[in-house]
Amino acid sequence: MMPHWEDAGFQQIVCPHFDVAGFAGRQVEGFLDVAHFAWIHTETFADPENQAVPPYNPVETSYGFSVDYWSSVSNYSADSDRQAPEGFQWLRHFEMHLPFTATLTIHFPQQEKLVIMNAASPVSARKTRLFAPIARNFDLHIPVAEVHAFNHRVFEEDRLMVETQRPERLPLDLTLEAHIPADRSSIAYRRGLKKQGFGDFFLV
Repeated sequence: MMPHWEDAGFQQIVCPHFDVAGFAGRQVEGFLDVAHFAWIHTETFADPENQAVPPYNPVETSYGFSVDYWSSVSNYSADSDRQAPEGFQWLRHFEMHLPFTATLTIHFPQQEKLVIMNAASPVSARKTRLFAPIARNFDLHIPVAEVHAFNHRVFEEDRLMVETQRPERLPLDLTLEAHIPADRSSIAYRRGLKKQGFGDFFLV
């Protein structure tokens, strides 16, 4: 389920677990959301001036769905001096394993890849423990503690978004909230949960 976890040339990093005072479904939906980069992750990697969300289409699978999302949003850290080549398009490939586990494979320049798993474990209806192992085939010289610290900053940015969402529960009836084309992954997630038999308001 975790791409490249056992592949030669890839470093495996187990980040410390991270607690969120919110429902696991909301946390997962936030991980899948490609529209929030320019608004939430401006201190870590995203550009607040790059707000466009190019069209993308989730594809249903036997375990949930997958998404290929191409955009010009860089995944280099905001304080990095590395830059992608002019016109480079970043591929972010999501695999959603319903109901609470997703992987994201980010394709960097020069065949470099970063894989992040988002495994949201419900502790209660309003508390989630996030497990997020990482695999990558670049920057292998960087101390693991620095990787932990950077990803903790990213998780903190997401946590604030998840914990303030209302309603706390995840409405599976798509008519209860307004949706835009950038929400295709969210829609696919909610439809998948509905197909699994969860009620109109998904809360465990």
